[in-house]
Amino acid sequence: MGLNQSRKQSVSYVCLTCHEKEEIRLSVVRDFDLMDDGDPTTPPMFSWEQCGGEMYPEYYKGVHGMEYKLSDIL
Repeated sequence: MGLNQSRKQSVSYVCLTCHEKEEIRLSVVRDFDLMDDGDPTTPPMFSWEQCGGEMYPEYYKGVHGMEYKLSDIL
């Protein structure tokens, strides 16, 4: 499953602007993923309160089987 996501209860997100890191609960990320009817190539994203930048997951396997890795976009 990659990076122990099955046991880990959170997803590490990194701000694309200031590179700060935040752990977001896996259940929250999955809820956003399920609610999002948009582009399946885009992971659930959040905005970082401190600078307003977009948060991207370091690694997340989505509910539709898509894998998202920060290394793929950097």
